[in-house]
Amino acid sequence: MNVTKEVITDLLPLYYSDECSRDTKSLVEEYFRAHPDFEKEAGHISLGPLPGSLPISLNREDEMKALSRTRRVQRLRSYVMGIAIFFSLAPFSFFANQDKVYWLFSESPMSALVYAIVGVGFWVTYFIMKRRTNDL
Repeated sequence: MNVTKEVITDLLPLYYSDECSRDTKSLVEEYFRAHPDFEKEAGHISLGPLPGSLPISLNREDEMKALSRTRRVQRLRSYVMGIAIFFSLAPFSFFANQDKVYWLFSESPMSALVYAIVGVGFWVTYFIMKRRTNDL
């Protein structure tokens, strides 16, 4: 069977991380014996970190820090959503005294507009936070 350099290059990350089967390992080593110059080149590649590689294991403190940070961000995002809901509904609120019911939207449209603008600002903040937490 004729194995190309590209196939061996694809197998190198598995070979150097020792996550391949014995057959794959022997195939790569056989190719190295046939092409010693490529073995040296591949050895230089293996010395550097793999692109996109992540730490294999985290210790308990790192996991707890990540969990507490995630909880804190989620809690803050929930507060921002609650405030956004409040300010979105505030323009439609009403006030009553003994004589009459006053709708904020009809009696004081400028105040209702300010509440609505603040609500939109909190909604924008909420969706930005949501997008950032989804990227994590």
